[in-house]
Amino acid sequence: WIFFVSALIGDWVETVFVWATSDVFMSRSSLIYGTFSIVWGLGGALATAMLYPLKDKNPLFIFAGGFFLGGVYEYSCSVFTEVVFGTVFWDYSHLPYNINGRVNLLFCVYWVKLLYPAASFLLEKIPPVAGKIMTWIIVIFMVLDMAVSGAAISRYVSRKAGVEASNPVEHMCDSIYKDKLIERIYPNMKIQ
Repeated sequence: WIFFVSALIGDWVETVFVWATSDVFMSRSSLIYGTFSIVWGLGGALATAMLYPLKDKNPLFIFAGGFFLGGVYEYSCSVFTEVVFGTVFWDYSHLPYNINGRVNLLFCVYWVKLLYPAASFLLEKIPPVAGKIMTWIIVIFMVLDMAVSGAAISRYVSRKAGVEASNPVEHMCDSIYKDKLIERIYPNMKIQ
């Protein structure tokens, strides 16, 4: 649930931030179906797991841990997408306090003291039986959405490199997830 809520809210926060700072309304989603940012989702889950045990410590200590963890995590995600997909989804080189354009230190999140308590409060309101059913529906949906999105991005990169589709999955990606759709969903994606 923390992954799901973080992915959803993270996408919304980025969309509003980009719109407010550049007057451009664009997709910030990691997935084809739904407004979800996998980077935010995994980051929220990882931050919760790593920083929650420190919840009763000095807020500055938690902030420093979250700042470091968030920066390392975002840098790693950037390298991962470049190595696995051959793409770059964000580039902060034009902003101050960036590290190789992969991380902007101003964007590192202070999760445990501000966002997690609110998310936890809302999630604890879900009745147990309904929560289990909803959890499985969300898990299945997210796994399928990630698989489809990964295949579509991979095929997009291959198409741009001039590689012809060679199996039914690649043919399906070419007919359903055309270049214009991929470029609309991932407007900042650059092939390396």
